[in-house]
Amino acid sequence: MAAVKAKNIQDTEALLHSGVNKVELDWEIDSDDFFHLASHWCERGAKITRSQHHFVLSVKGFAIPPND
Repeated sequence: MAAVKAKNIQDTEALLHSGVNKVELDWEIDSDDFFHLASHWCERGAKITRSQHHFVLSVKGFAIPPND
């Protein structure tokens, strides 16, 4: 599956919350945004890898909690 490109942290969060499993961080991410994404999403099972030009955040087996 190809990664969906996000242009900023708001796009990234929106895509991940909507159920997209692979998001390419297609901007020059600063350390604050990187560590925010890492701490929030990696503790939920996501992995961050480095492609040739950008980081890619992958979520596998992510269960969306029920909306109570």
